[in-house]
Amino acid sequence: QPNNQIKYFIPPIPKARRPIRDISITEPNSTYVSKNSENLLLKTTMYNTKRQSQEFNISNTDVPYTDDEDDEDDEDDEDSDNVDSSANTLSNSFCIDSFNTSRNSSSTIHKRSFNSSNRSRFVTPANSSSNSHRVQSQPAKGSIKYYLPLCIAICIISLIVFLCVQEVLHEDEIDKKTEIESSSSKKLNLVEIDKILDKSMETIQNRFHNQKATIWNDISSGIYNVNLFPTKPTIVILFGNETDTLNCLAQLLGQLSGTILGSNDYLILTPKDFPKDVGQTIHNLKMKIIEKKSVIVQDLLSINTEAIKAFHNFCDREKPLVEYAVYIITVIVDGYKSAQRELEFIEKQIFKRLSSHIDKDILDPLITRLTDGIIVPVLPESGMNFNSAECSFSADNKL
Repeated sequence: QPNNQIKYFIPPIPKARRPIRDISITEPNSTYVSKNSENLLLKTTMYNTKRQSQEFNISNTDVPYTDDEDDEDDEDDEDSDNVDSSANTLSNSFCIDSFNTSRNSSSTIHKRSFNSSNRSRFVTPANSSSNSHRVQSQPAKGSIKYYLPLCIAICIISLIVFLCVQEVLHEDEIDKKTEIESSSSKKLNLVEIDKILDKSMETIQNRFHNQKATIWNDISSGIYNVNLFPTKPTIVILFGNETDTLNCLAQLLGQLSGTILGSNDYLILTPKDFPKDVGQTIHNLKMKIIEKKSVIVQDLLSINTEAIKAFHNFCDREKPLVEYAVYIITVIVDGYKSAQRELEFIEKQIFKRLSSHIDKDILDPLITRLTDGIIVPVLPESGMNFNSAECSFSADNKL
């Protein structure tokens, strides 16, 4: 053949693998154009051969198609693109002598398959590491199951504690109601109490002629209010300058109060009965007051200044130390005139007596509690014999 003629490749044989290239190696004098055309055809043949091989492998395998194979295909495409770019570079720079033998092409295919096997080797550990990560994450998800029994246990314990507290409170309420009911069983109904008060006050008024007519209604209302408001004690202060008159009237009112409150007795406290300690005073007197309910305190201003502080607790009408009680307190003073207001006069007398011994911060609330009741001025009774018969209710006038 002439040297300037171009020899074309023989078309592929049907149903058979295409040859890598079919070119005569005995033409060393081919032109530059001939070599470029041969190079282009060779590249096309190699690319088609590789694609057929991949399709054949995919159709004959039972392994499911995965994302990793997509990555391999992408990498193979990139390798093909790299081969095409390198081939174009070689065709423009020098003659492609490396494609003159079938050994070089086979070595290229071998290299490509080697790279593919290496990639598959590297991909496998990645999949295994992903699987191991999933396996390791499962205990973390499984550990959530332990929180549910813990939460249930906490809820059950909280419920048990709540029920126990409610049971204790309920028992306390029952005990308190039982105590109130037991004490109320001893009380007289309000109608009978009103009748007893009217009759008793009439008897006392007939013995004490010199007193103001309005004081009897005030005293009767104070005693009656104990039954209306059992949690608030009643304080009655009797003040004057005649001791016998004060003590006799106090005993009559104490006896009446004991009958109304259901104890049928009363407690008399003199200045000598108070220890010189407020705590000891409360400890000694609390149970006695609860038992008697009606208390007579004679000569308040002669009680030592430490013990007198206990009345801050006894006479507290909001939170008293002892509920359902009547305190009849006598205060011996001079200088009262009928034109003066009883409350202002008695506050000044108590403050004058105690201000030098008790701090003002303690004295002011103490005075407030002592005077938070009925304050009655008691005038002298010159024509009265202060004996036991006069200072108590007789058998005929028994309550």
